[in-house]
Amino acid sequence: MKPFSAIYFVKENKKRCLLLILMIFLSFGVYLGGLYVTNPLDNWKTAIGYYDEIVSVSGISSDDEDYQWFLQELSDDGKVTILEMGTYNGFQWQSIMGFDSGICSFTFRSVEDFKTYCEHFGIECDFDKLKENSMIMSEKFAKNKGFSIGDKVDKNGYSMIYSEFTLDAVTKEDGYTLYFITNEEDMIPSATLLGKDIKGKELYDYVYGIQNQLEEKQNVYVYSGLGANIESQFEIFNVIYLFIAILISIILAITIHAAFVGMYQRREFEFSVYLAIGISKKRIIGKIVKELLLMDVIALMVGAGITLLGLYLFNHLVLYPDGKYLCYFDSLAFGALLLCNVISILPLMVTRCRQMLKTDICEY
Repeated sequence: MKPFSAIYFVKENKKRCLLLILMIFLSFGVYLGGLYVTNPLDNWKTAIGYYDEIVSVSGISSDDEDYQWFLQELSDDGKVTILEMGTYNGFQWQSIMGFDSGICSFTFRSVEDFKTYCEHFGIECDFDKLKENSMIMSEKFAKNKGFSIGDKVDKNGYSMIYSEFTLDAVTKEDGYTLYFITNEEDMIPSATLLGKDIKGKELYDYVYGIQNQLEEKQNVYVYSGLGANIESQFEIFNVIYLFIAILISIILAITIHAAFVGMYQRREFEFSVYLAIGISKKRIIGKIVKELLLMDVIALMVGAGITLLGLYLFNHLVLYPDGKYLCYFDSLAFGALLLCNVISILPLMVTRCRQMLKTDICEY
């Protein structure tokens, strides 16, 4: 029976369906909001990936015998590559929200050590111009700060820069990373350990186990777990976002429900006829569900296409030139979109089915 086709219904009621599809499409505002809120944490993904294969150690005692013994033990085991580090230098990048965010920075004592680091992580870089007091930045970081090859930074312009550095190379990395090369004297002894065949918790537990062999464990400080630390700092953003997403979903659901009530009230005679001629309630429910699902699927497909195209243009025309970006997918944003869709559509299906099954031909 043709009227029971969801496609037939949409074709015969184009204007009304387009209006309702547009209202469902508005739920993609929740998705875009999720991409925006999770962007600062997304900026850290590259750095967190690196830190999963790194453990940092430092000798914090005036007598560095324990520290030297510690490094020798690690070297003898051969499970890690040891890169002794220089005095920490760094500055922040600006997030899409407008505040300064994070510092993922390493100071190497030699160009060779930096090459070893790059080879370990597969980082592309032109090493030819690197020398003492060179600075290296990822491409996004350089654009974000407006730096070009040959630009200089020093302690007069940045509080956490302890010498004068020249930007001599830009790496092909996806995130925001910053490197320095200097071999100043009187530096606090510290090293970065790169796991050869171990990483994550296994790497940390191995290094921590060597530390436990020291009589005075506090003489060597072992640090890992950047990812958990960063995620905890941005957790409040996610909580606030989910609260707002649920609130918007409820408002949108009420608005959509009001529009559908009027639409289906005009169809009460149609459904009373179906019931009068013996059409089963199960088939009537199936008709309503299929109509709503078809409009929902159309809205989601159109919304996804328009959203991705808009993000692509916004990224390439506005954000990329400033060293910023919005990712195209985030699990939290996608989950909020699905939640918004369920809150909008599921109650609507239930209420419309109940309304239409109560119609009586005798009332007309």
